[in-house]
Amino acid sequence: MVGKVLGPASLGFYQMAYLISNLPATEISRTMAQVAFPVYSKLQDDLPKLRDAYLKALHLTAFLSIPLAAGIFVLAPDFTGIFMGEKWIPMVPAIKVLVFAGLIRSIAATTGPILYGIGKPRTDTIWQTIRLVVFATIIYPFTMRWGILGTSIAGLCSISVSTFGFSLGVIRITKCGLYNFGRTLILPVFNSLIMTVVLIILKSNIELTGFCSLILLVGVGTIIYFLITKLYDRFFHYEIGEFVRKSLILR
Repeated sequence: MVGKVLGPASLGFYQMAYLISNLPATEISRTMAQVAFPVYSKLQDDLPKLRDAYLKALHLTAFLSIPLAAGIFVLAPDFTGIFMGEKWIPMVPAIKVLVFAGLIRSIAATTGPILYGIGKPRTDTIWQTIRLVVFATIIYPFTMRWGILGTSIAGLCSISVSTFGFSLGVIRITKCGLYNFGRTLILPVFNSLIMTVVLIILKSNIELTGFCSLILLVGVGTIIYFLITKLYDRFFHYEIGEFVRKSLILR
């Protein structure tokens, strides 16, 4: 659609924006899904263990993918200008929208393995079909009105609708409850918001340019995120540090 309506230059911008912004989904969730599928298959008759395994997978995915998405959102202009050149700057608005789509997709990727692992692929098929219908309905008018930004918004809307359905299905199947599902996501979101605010303040008040500045911002953001997580571990028993350590040992 982008290539036909907007031309090959816009298609190049969109493809690169999609590649960069979907790092949370492609580099984290895909690996998690490959590991989780056989585990869910073995646990399908043991609901408490199945529920615990899913929440842990969601826990780790959210812990890694949410701050990564936040970092891409904040640093997209700097990264693009430094590594790709000023001619690629027009794709930055699309990156900032698509990174939310990639983040939501990473959460959705935790639901597919459990639906297939316990023999309920129909739920996935239904919501993927709904996603396709939503996307096909809005992609043309959005693209015509806002260019590749509109295409990105169409993608975000469609994946949001389907992920809502996937998540409700998994919550019902595992009986994990909306509270436990939301609690798993809210702390990484809060951490990432704090990290994002600090990075924006740094960028606004300190003149930082070049590769070294980008590395500094990435380092500061990473330190802030892990420090806040450490505080959660200590005072709210978030337990992500121990969970990550055990996961690495198992790997």
